[in-house]
Amino acid sequence: MVQLKNITNSSFDMTVLLIDDDEKLANGLKAFLKKFNIKVMLEHRIATAEKKLRRSSFDIILLDVMLPGGNGFDFLPKIREICDTPVIMLTALDEEEELINGLNLGADDYITKPFSATELVARLRAQNRRHSLIKEGPQTVLDDLELYRNQSMVRIGEQTINLTDVESQIMLLLLNAEDNYLSRDYLYNHALNRDMTPEDRSLDVHISNIRRKLGPHPNKGNRIIAKRGKGYVLTK
Repeated sequence: MVQLKNITNSSFDMTVLLIDDDEKLANGLKAFLKKFNIKVMLEHRIATAEKKLRRSSFDIILLDVMLPGGNGFDFLPKIREICDTPVIMLTALDEEEELINGLNLGADDYITKPFSATELVARLRAQNRRHSLIKEGPQTVLDDLELYRNQSMVRIGEQTINLTDVESQIMLLLLNAEDNYLSRDYLYNHALNRDMTPEDRSLDVHISNIRRKLGPHPNKGNRIIAKRGKGYVLTK
């Protein structure tokens, strides 16, 4: 059961597509999030959710893992074909590999049931703010790499590579790192918008996905290097 807590009302506004077959939970979240000027559209099946995504645009997608006629992991690649809207996975699973699988398939974040409404609102707010900043931001160039924040995309030579919003934010932070590296704590706080915990491997998965997408630098090896005891550095 989701723990609903009292939270001070906020002035931000967004539209969320919640895909969850637990109608009681979904309706409860819809009524609660309305207090925060968050409009929630509900879908309980993958087929109808896909139709809605093709007809309408949303600021965030909340996607449950266990769904009739498939699961959220199966649906993620299709979502990424349709749009670049941030996706937060809702999962009752505690298996680490399942959570990592969601990030590998294109999810921006996940939240494990049972969760507090406080945490959910904070995650929604963080993803919406990050997505808005990326859409408005300029491009950044380094050697053969061009980061287009407004499109969550990297261009290397003639190759165009799509990134998730979180991956784009990590790249931007690494490109602008004054000390030539960023600590894991810093990246958790400024890219994932939460504190690092010992069991959370989200950042490592995002870094691994970026490396895989970008490939090696033609002359300098890995584009992102882990510095022992310091964090991550972008090859410059």
